[in-house]
Amino acid sequence: MHELSLAMEIVQLLEAHAHELARITSLTLDIGTLSCVDEGALRTALDSALQGTLAQGALVHIHTIEALAQCQDCQHAFSPPTRIDPCPACGSFRKAWLAGQDFRLRSIEGVEHPRPA
Repeated sequence: MHELSLAMEIVQLLEAHAHELARITSLTLDIGTLSCVDEGALRTALDSALQGTLAQGALVHIHTIEALAQCQDCQHAFSPPTRIDPCPACGSFRKAWLAGQDFRLRSIEGVEHPRPA
């Protein structure tokens, strides 16, 4: 289950904001349909990994990025359900991926440290 290692990496990214945020209230992730990340497993791993951190209890928003490819033979853009599907226009298997392999922390929201008076 590589989702646990991904969750730990996310925690490290969030902890880099500890100097500016007292608490993280929400985070938003982009996950592509071709990224080989199971959303349910990642949510479970994050529930554990966020315990005892400044992001404990934070809302986790996940945006799914659909696969998008462009045929390298006919230039047709299409959304294949799997990596091995051919171009529906010409049947070619030669494609360039335009989207869907994404996995990134898009944004975080939180409460800033109180400013000294």
